[in-house]
Formats: sequence, C-alpha cells, structure tokens
Amino acid sequence: MRISGFWLAVPIILASGGKPQHTAPTGPVVQIASGALQGMQRGSIAVFEGVPFAAAPVGPLRWREPQAVTPWKGVRDATAPSHPCMQNAAGTDNFMLPLAAAYGVTLIRQTLDPSEDCLYLNVWTPKLQAGAHLPVMVWLHGGSNRVGSGTEPGYDGSVLAAHGVVVVTINYRLGVMGFFAHPELTAESPHHSSGNYGLLDQIAALKWVQQNINAFGGDAGNVTLFGESAGSIDATTLMTSALTKDLFRRVIAESGAAFGLGRERSVAEMEPLGVAVGKDAMGGKSGSQLQALRSLPAAQVTDIENRLIATQFKGYDPNASIVDGWVLWESPAKAFASGKIQPVALLAGVNAREFSAFRVVAAEAVKSAHQPVPKPRFSDQLKQFADLARPLYGSWTDFAVATYTGRIMVHGSPAVDQASNDILGACPVGAEAALTTRAGQRAYVYRFDRSVPGKGESELRAFHSLELPYVFGTFQARTFSWLPFNATDQKLAQTMQGYWTNFAKTGDPNGPGLPQWTPWNASQEPFVVFSQSGDAKPQKNFAPIYCHLAPERLNRQLINY
Repeated sequence: MRISGFWLAVPIILASGGKPQHTAPTGPVVQIASGALQGMQRGSIAVFEGVPFAAAPVGPLRWREPQAVTPWKGVRDATAPSHPCMQNAAGTDNFMLPLAAAYGVTLIRQTLDPSEDCLYLNVWTPKLQAGAHLPVMVWLHGGSNRVGSGTEPGYDGSVLAAHGVVVVTINYRLGVMGFFAHPELTAESPHHSSGNYGLLDQIAALKWVQQNINAFGGDAGNVTLFGESAGSIDATTLMTSALTKDLFRRVIAESGAAFGLGRERSVAEMEPLGVAVGKDAMGGKSGSQLQALRSLPAAQVTDIENRLIATQFKGYDPNASIVDGWVLWESPAKAFASGKIQPVALLAGVNAREFSAFRVVAAEAVKSAHQPVPKPRFSDQLKQFADLARPLYGSWTDFAVATYTGRIMVHGSPAVDQASNDILGACPVGAEAALTTRAGQRAYVYRFDRSVPGKGESELRAFHSLELPYVFGTFQARTFSWLPFNATDQKLAQTMQGYWTNFAKTGDPNGPGLPQWTPWNASQEPFVVFSQSGDAKPQKNFAPIYCHLAPERLNRQLINY
C-alpha cells in the first residue's frame, strides 16, 4: 500500500515467464494477436496463465515503456504462472506473517523467485467463445507497489468467473524497476518523462485486453478495473490519465484512494534520488549513470536505493506515481477536483480498521531489528498527521487532530487505528465518491466491518486486506488460510461477489436478493456496511467527524494541491 505513515499519530506503513513452450494441444486453445495459447480446463472455467502482454523489460528495455510482444509460431503453453516481478523474496509475507502470529498461527516464510521478465497476465473465462461479450474484470494487486503479483493463489479468478465474468490478473513492475526517475531517462524518453513504468505496464495490459479479450469470450467495451491497496490507488490514479481513454468503464477501489496520502511528486523532485542512486552505482567512475544502472543486477539497484532512502532521502516514497507530464499531467487530487477524470463509474470503500495491520507489522519490524529504533517526537508526529489531513480537512484540520489526539491519549491503539482510518482512509474515499458524482458518474461506497473470531480479533478487527478472500472466494489460499472462517464468512462472500460482478456487468451493484445499495449523493452520503453478522446493511452519513465532503469545498481545497 502506498502510504506515508507515522507511528502513534499515523501507523508506520511497511509500508516471468521464460521461453514459450510449444506442445501438442491437450487443453483449450485460443488464438490471440501474437499467437496461439493452450490453457487448461478447471471444471466449467478455462484458465490461461503466464500470457505475455509485453516484451521482457530487460537490458536496454529496463526503465522503458512496455514494448510489443514478439509473435510466436505454433501453440504456446499457458498452463503455468510466470515469475513475479522483482521484489523481496519474501513477497507479501513480511506483512502477512505478523498478522497470522496475532491469531496464534506460525506460517513458514515463502521464498519467491522474482524476475525482471515478468510482464505476464492470467485469464479465467466461463465461456471460451468469441462473441460471448462477457464483462471483463482486470485485477491490480496490492503490496505498496513493491511486492506482490497477479499470480498469488489468493487472486485465483475461478469463483468470480463462475458469476459470468472474465477475470484477468496482471503483473506490473515494482519498486525501483517500476518507479524510478533519472535525468538520463527523461532525456531518452520521446515524452520527456520518467518514473511511471509500473503504471505504463498496467496501461499496456489494458490495451492487451482491448485487442485480445474477445477471443476469451470477453467484451472489450465492458471492462472494470479493480484493485486493492496500492492496486486500488493505481486504479483510481489511472482514472486521471489521458492515456487510459476508453480502456475501462468502471473502477472498484478497495482500501486505497488516488489522493489523501501525501502530495504527489514531480519528475524534477524525484530525479535527485535517481542521480544519487546512479552516483553510488558508478563508484566514482565517469560516464553514463544510466548505462551503469542498466548493467547492474536489479537487486543491487534496489539495495542502493533502499540505503539512500533510509539515510539521505527520508520521507521520499520511491514506489509512487509521479506527475510526469505524460502519464499524469497533474496530481490526481487536482484532476479529481477539476473533473478531469475518465467518465467511469466507481465503487470504493475501506475496511473498518485498516491500520491495525500496519501497527502490528511495524511493531514486529521494530522487534526484529534487535536494536533501538529512534522514536520521532510526538510534536513532529502531530505535525505530519496534520499535514496529511489538511488537503481534505482544510480549516477543520486542527480541530480534527486535537480530537483524535485526545482519544489516542485515553484509548491507545484502537484510537490510533480509528484516527488513521478516518483521515487517510474514509475521508479520501468519500471525497473520490463525491467528486466522481459531481463529474456525472455514479459512485457507490462501502465499509467492510467483518472481523474473524479468534485470538487476534480484538487486536486486528477488520484489518487491511481482509476483504480479499471474500471478493475472490479464496478462503483456503495460503495467504488467509490461517483465519478460522465460518459459515458467516461464506455468506458474506456470496453477497460481496454478487455486488462486485453486478457492478462489472451493468455499472450497478444491485441485483436480486441483495439489499439495496444507493449511489452516492451529497445530502445523505449513503453507503453499505458489510457487517459482523455477515449481512450487507445500507447506512447514511459516511463522512467521519470534521471531514466535509461538499464538492465545492473539496474543489477549493484540492485544486492547488
């Protein structure tokens, strides 16, 4: 999740495919623009994994916009997932293991085999028939734009596809491979841009969908982009890019808004970090920094950047989108405020205690460091908290911070979680809904309150990412199998999958047997709560205390942000 966090006032946020194999077809075969693919049949769902949507971004293509796939002859095997993109070998485990431990479960840390050759996607379809015109759902995974992949078992699209949609999950470049600005890259680019390679990968995958999804039974004119955490932030950020025109009609954003987490930086502001990385890589030698950086192993470049972030560039988020004048003409906040967003419907929400997870993960990281970690002054934390709140809270910022500070002093950790949830989660989501509505599109808002009974429930409640196994129906996947789910969770999963796929089909989540979900309006601020009982409950007045979501007020506060 791309969030800048501050302990106490705001929790610390911790924060490939190989060569094609040609075999005699034994599973379902589909012909796409670059060649024929053989997948596999799992019950009623045809599955294709490890499908290339761009050339491998290696060598001279490192830090270049995605390039076209070289067509192949014969039938390419598409029955195994690709490597994940370059990241820590533990992947998302550094986030998940402390949460499992809170429930008294010890998970064995995974070891991934990441690769720069990672621009592949996966497709699940219930009807492998050109012209079937099924709605398409394209998934952007979370992980702070530095870990994760579309190949994780928790993102298996089989259950969603059984609701009558085609599901696509993708990889995109992460960390320094996906978000890196440097003057030589800017000069090399015909667009005079650098830094947004991960977003460009996502756009390339959406273009692949436009060109090829009909062969899988999908409707290229009815695409819903959905994501969680960093994937949610990226999805809503892409709503503000001119490069995504006509690539999708709807967005589902789970636990991540395009703005409200800190100011977006420009290429000029991020290039000094890139120069520092290049200087370190050169080791005092003269010549092209870019040439030297492209010759180093990706892991070594990552280590250099991480060290510089920890020392000389504290406060920088190196894994965030950049206002580059090409992918993003202006900050997402300003684009939403001025109405310069793609004409797409939005379904967005938050979990009730997103930040409990980051607090627990941060505590484990400090414990594992085996050395004292400097604690910032409380006054500095409050200032940083206020700086994050001010763009949306405006003149009410000081009142909000004072109120939450008092609650934190009395109630401790639960109040920290609530303050963070309100200011960094619910208020930005409500603002996105209000501004999307003002732009003439429907917006639907939810809050996920369900927590799973067990040892860690009181500490974590409805923590960040908990809604994922409900959306995908993947309770048995390793990521969340340590939670003691029961029949209530199965019931809620059916409800959420119904809403999600209805929205993908028509732009309206409502359908037979589901409680009425009213689209956002300024007078009532309606939303749906996915409750502890497993029921969907319509509610009103979504905005947290001191968060005022009148579109005119938001416009005044964000237009210069």
